[in-house]
Amino acid sequence: MTFPKKVCTPYRKLFFLSLIWTVLFILMIPAASSVAGAVSSPVHTEVQVNLLNLRTGPSTAYTRIQGLPSGTPLEVLFQEKEWLLVRLKDGTTGWVDGKYTGFASNLADKLPPVIGEKATVTVNLLNVRLGAGLNYQRINQLHLHDTVTVYFHESDWVLVRLADGTSGWVYREYTSFTPQAAGTEPQIPDINATGENPPSAPHQLTSTEEEEQYPYKVIVTSTPLPLREQPQLNSTPLGELTKGMILTVLDKTKEDWLQVELPDGRQGWVAGWCTQKLEEDKNSEEKGADPFIRLAAVTADILRVRSGPGLDYTQTGRVFCGNHLLIQQEQNGWYYVRTPTGQYGWVSSEYTTPINIVSRGNSSAKAYDVTQSQNITVVIDPGHGGQDKGATGVSGLKEKNINLTVSLYLEELLRARGFNVVMTRKNDTSLTLAERAALAEKAKADLFISIHANASLNNKYASGTETYYYQNKIKS
Repeated sequence: MTFPKKVCTPYRKLFFLSLIWTVLFILMIPAASSVAGAVSSPVHTEVQVNLLNLRTGPSTAYTRIQGLPSGTPLEVLFQEKEWLLVRLKDGTTGWVDGKYTGFASNLADKLPPVIGEKATVTVNLLNVRLGAGLNYQRINQLHLHDTVTVYFHESDWVLVRLADGTSGWVYREYTSFTPQAAGTEPQIPDINATGENPPSAPHQLTSTEEEEQYPYKVIVTSTPLPLREQPQLNSTPLGELTKGMILTVLDKTKEDWLQVELPDGRQGWVAGWCTQKLEEDKNSEEKGADPFIRLAAVTADILRVRSGPGLDYTQTGRVFCGNHLLIQQEQNGWYYVRTPTGQYGWVSSEYTTPINIVSRGNSSAKAYDVTQSQNITVVIDPGHGGQDKGATGVSGLKEKNINLTVSLYLEELLRARGFNVVMTRKNDTSLTLAERAALAEKAKADLFISIHANASLNNKYASGTETYYYQNKIKS
C-alpha cells in the first residue's frame, strides 16, 4: 500500500510555529509565577517538637497562649534573639522559641522590615487582641496615652509591642499611628523590601528634649528589653535588661533611641519608649552640700530582691539580715540597690535601715583633672570571700560582705573620675593571696587597694580607719 507524500505548505509551517510558541508560553507562566512567589512570599517554618508553647512575649516568663503540635506551620514575622514572632494559619499571632522550629539563621535577612514607629493610645480603653480582627481573643487592655511600638500595619489594624514586652493587635484608628503612602511602609504579608529600614516617622524633639542635660537616669519599663549594638530594632542584641533596672543615659537620637551605660559599665542602645526618666534628687545638688554614700542595712531575716519597685515584680534574688546594700535610687518606698554579690534590683525599704555616710572634700574632687586619671590603673581587692568569711559581727554580719560592698562603691567612684579600675572579685568568690597579686601584675596596676574591716577585741568603741602602705617606695 502506498501512502501519499506529506505536503508542507507555508500555512502549515506557520501553524506549527504558532503552536510551538503557544506551548512554550504556557510552560513559562508557572515558572515565572513560582519565581515571583518566592520573592514575595512570607518566610515559613514549622514546629519540630511534640508540643511548642505559643506565648504573648519573647520569653518563658510571658503568658502561654496555646500549645502547638509538631508540624504546625508558622509564618515568621520578626526575630528577637532566639525567639520568633509568628502567625498561625488562623491569624493568631504570638512568640515561640525559635530553636524548636525549622527556622534557620540564613532566613533572618528575608524577614519583613518592621515600622518601628512609636504611637500613643487616643481612647480611654483599647483592647489588645491575638489577631487583626474583633473575632480574636482579647489578651490585654491599654489606656489613654499609653505608648506602643508599631511592628506592622494591616488594613485597619496594627501589630504592636507593649511597654511590658508583649505583642498584639490593636485597632489603628484608636492610636496616633498614621499610615504612609502605599509601598513605603512594611505591611503583612508584603515583604519584598530587604535590609533594615529606619523608623518611618522620626520622633520630633520638643523644646524640653532639645535642652536635655546628659547624663541622666531612666528605669526600664519593659521586660525583657534588648540592649542593642546600634539604635535600630534589627541591630545585634548585646543582652537583655530586666524591668526595673536603672540605666544612665549618655545620648539620645531623634527616633527616641537611648545610648545607655549599665551599672556594670557596659554600654549599648535601648528603645527609649520602653523606659521612663527618673527625677534627679535636687537636694544633693545644693551648693556646699557634702556628698554621701547611702547604704541600706537589711533588718529582716531574708529580704527578697525584685525586678521592679513593687510586690508584683518577679523575685530575682535574696539578701539577708545584716547585709549592707548600696542605694542607687529610691521610689515609692523601694530602694534600687547593689547587693554584696554585685546584683542589682529593688528591695522594700520597710525592712531596711538607711545609713548615710558623708564623704568630705567635695570641692577638691570637682577640681580633679580627669584627663590625668585616664592613665592610672587601680586594682581594688575586696578582702576575704567565698569560704573565707573574715571577721563576724555580733549580729552575724560577715566581713567579706562589707568589704565587697565598699569595694563596689569605690569602683563606681573611681570610674566616674576617669580611672581604669580592675576588681579582684565582684561577687562572693574565694581567691588566694597569690591569685590577687597575679591579677594586679597582669593589669600592670599603678595602685593596689585592699579593703578590709578590722575589729578590736579590747575596745568595742573603737572606730575610724587604718591605712597601711609600703614606706620604702616613693610612689606609696
